Amino acid sequence: MTSGWLQQRGLRRGTVAVASGMALSASVFLVAPTVATADPAPQTVAQAKAQVDKLQQEAEAADQDYLALKEKLDKSEQDLKDKQADLKTETAQVAKLRSQISKVALAQFQNQGLDARAQLFLTRDPAGFLNQFATIEKINQNQNTALQNYQVEQANLADLQRSTEADITTLKAEKTQLGALKKKADDKVDAATAVLDKLTAEQRQAIQDQETKASDQAAKDAQAATSTNDANDNKSDSKNGSSSESQDDLTGSSAPSSGKGAAAVAFAKAQIGKPYVFGATGPGSYDCSGLTMAAWKAAGVQLDRTSEAQFHDGTPVSRDQLQAGDLVFFYNSSAPSHVGIYVGNGVIIHAPHPGASVEYTQLSYMPFVGARRPA
Repeated sequence: MTSGWLQQRGLRRGTVAVASGMALSASVFLVAPTVATADPAPQTVAQAKAQVDKLQQEAEAADQDYLALKEKLDKSEQDLKDKQADLKTETAQVAKLRSQISKVALAQFQNQGLDARAQLFLTRDPAGFLNQFATIEKINQNQNTALQNYQVEQANLADLQRSTEADITTLKAEKTQLGALKKKADDKVDAATAVLDKLTAEQRQAIQDQETKASDQAAKDAQAATSTNDANDNKSDSKNGSSSESQDDLTGSSAPSSGKGAAAVAFAKAQIGKPYVFGATGPGSYDCSGLTMAAWKAAGVQLDRTSEAQFHDGTPVSRDQLQAGDLVFFYNSSAPSHVGIYVGNGVIIHAPHPGASVEYTQLSYMPFVGARRPA
């Protein structure tokens, strides 16, 4: 379950659906709250669109960084709980050893003037005395070992206490960083809205029309890829299951997918039109990596949560060997901030950015940096 602000994220103006993607932020661990500086006012529709694209890319990068840090924070909190449980156990162990050693020392002090026979003669509980005497003798024989164990456990306890205190300090810092990332992402969305507010209704409609035209063309290309794949599947069946010739012909443009890849694409297609919501993994809304994770989960494969982490899932695939279902990544080759699912014929399905919905778009619309094929 995502927090309230994650569920409420999105452009307040819903009139424009601009290209998604993202220029990677430097590092989630170097984020600090800053006052956003406005870009120059756009002079043309093209300039406005470029500014909005850039701001949306930066907002999505902050979103993915937030998710990565949140995942790390959740793990750190669980580790801290485990460590605190160990600390409780270790504290009890040290107290037990301290009590044992104290009892031995007291017994030795109280009885040091009497030999064992005299103590036995004077006691009112001979059986209890014999048990106590045997225990004392045994501990005396292993006194050095007991003291050493106590010292070791005491040192372990001190280490755990220091480590726990350090973890608490780190968690506080990470929570502060989360707040900074939230503000950064929200500032970018607000800045994109401000750019749109400077445009006339006709200019906003022009951008909308451009985006709609591009999306419609991508949908037609995707349908063409599906038809081609179906035809080649039938051709393959007529050749007793041999499809190598068809695959060679289709490499890189509309190459047929594996069974799991086809299932992932089918799931993604069913999500077309559902809104982008930061932190969402379905079923009613998605962010970019939430969509790919849900699609491949439907195919029986568990992916990591963020686009950067998913860049290490499965096996690398070159652009000219793409198959339907492959994960395609954009904007930064070392830490991609956007991910989609390849459909074929140069088309992908993706969840673009706040204010937009799951849609088709051209692979070439964003800077492609790599692809992976989940197992």
